[in-house]
Amino acid sequence: MSTVHNLFTENELEAFTALLKEWPNSAFGNDDLEISVSPFLSFYFPYSPSEHLEKTLSMIDIHQTFERLTGAPYIIATHPVSERPYPYGSTKIPDLKILASTFKVDESFAFNFTDESNHNNSPTTAGYFWRSSTWDGINNNAYSSILLHYRWQWWLENRNAWRNFLFMAIEKLKPHQVYSGFAVANPLDFGSRPEASTWERSLTVKFYGLDIEFPFGMRDELMDGVRPPTWVFLLSNYWREKLGLERDAVREALDHPQISITELKSGQWIELGEQPELYPVEAGLPELPILLNKIIRPIRHDDLGLVGFGQWSGDPNERFSDADAKRWISRFDEENDWPCKRARFLSTQTFSINSIPTAMPAGSPCPMSGWWTTPAKLESRRFFNKGEVFPVIRSESAKGEIIWLWDSNQGSVSLDGGTDA
Repeated sequence: MSTVHNLFTENELEAFTALLKEWPNSAFGNDDLEISVSPFLSFYFPYSPSEHLEKTLSMIDIHQTFERLTGAPYIIATHPVSERPYPYGSTKIPDLKILASTFKVDESFAFNFTDESNHNNSPTTAGYFWRSSTWDGINNNAYSSILLHYRWQWWLENRNAWRNFLFMAIEKLKPHQVYSGFAVANPLDFGSRPEASTWERSLTVKFYGLDIEFPFGMRDELMDGVRPPTWVFLLSNYWREKLGLERDAVREALDHPQISITELKSGQWIELGEQPELYPVEAGLPELPILLNKIIRPIRHDDLGLVGFGQWSGDPNERFSDADAKRWISRFDEENDWPCKRARFLSTQTFSINSIPTAMPAGSPCPMSGWWTTPAKLESRRFFNKGEVFPVIRSESAKGEIIWLWDSNQGSVSLDGGTDA
C-alpha cells in the first residue's frame, strides 16, 4: 500500500462510476489491486454461552449451503486457528465441525472462503464467518457475524433460492440485524482495507445506495444501534421492541406499493423494492430508504466506526473523518447535506421496481394471482388466485414459519420440465 501516491485519479474514479451505472457488480484496478462493488448479505447475532457450539455449527451449515448454491467456487480457505490462507481442499484445513467442538466460549472461531487467489483483490464470491468470544463467559463482547459476497448475475438467476437460503439462515441464527444491498467487496487480506476504504469514501458521494459492510469494524458497535439500510433489512423483535412499536405500526408506517414486509418469528423482513439499487446521486434522494430511515432513526447508531481506517498525516488518499462518517450515516435524513445540498434537492428519479410481493407467510391471503412455491415441501409450485389463503404445510421438513415465495418463472411449465396442473 502506498501513502505517497493517489490510488486513483479523478478520471479513473469517473470511469469506475460509469461502469457501476451500467452494471452494479463491476471491478476496477490493476495487477496489484482490484476493487469491485458487489451484492452482499450480512448477519449480526448474539448467542447465549450455553449455545456457543450450536451457533458455530449453524454457521458451518450456512457456509456449506451457500457453497452449494453458488456452485462451489472457492479456491482459498483460511485456517480457523492461525487464520492463514491455504488452497481450498488442502489437508492443512481441518474439519470445521470437529475443530469447533474444541473451542471454548471465551475463544472466537473464524473461517473464511474466497474465489480470489490474489488476497488484495475483491472476491467475486466469498464467505467471512466469525463467532465472537465473550468477556466473562456470560456477555458477548460483540455480535457474531457472517458476511457473504456473490455475483449480481447469480442473484438475478437465483432469487428464489437466495430467499430460501436467507430465511433458513435467519431461522438458525436468530439474528438481531440482517442487511443486503451493494457494497465494496472486502478482500481477504485485512491489509487491503485502507485501499477499500479509500474507494468507499469516493464512491459514496456518487451513489446513495452504496452501503459500507465491514464486520470487523462494526461488530461491537452495532450492538448499540442499527445502520440505515439501502435495500433489505431485518427489523428484529429485539430492536423493534426498543422502538416501542407493534408490528402493525411498522406495516402502517411503511405502507407503500414498492415495500414488501414478511412476518417472521424473529422479526419483520423488509424489502425496499424488488431488487437493490445503487441510486446515483444525480437522480436525487431515493424515496424508499428515506421511509425506512424515519422508522429506525431512534435506534440508529450515528457514531459508528464502520467506515474503515481514517486518514493519517502525509496520506493523499481521502478517507472518512468522524464528521463525514456521521454525515454519511445520516444521509437519508431530510435535513442532512450529504454529499451536498444541491445534489439532494434534484427531482428524484422513479426507478423501475416491480412491486410484486415476493414472500408471504402461510395463512395470509395471496396478494396477486400467479405461481408460488414454498421451501417447506418439494414440488410445491402451484397457482394461487388473488385472495386465496396460502396453506400451512405439515411435514417433517417444514421447520419454523412456512413462507410462500413468488416464482420468478410465471410460465405454466414446472421447474422440473413437466406441466403444472
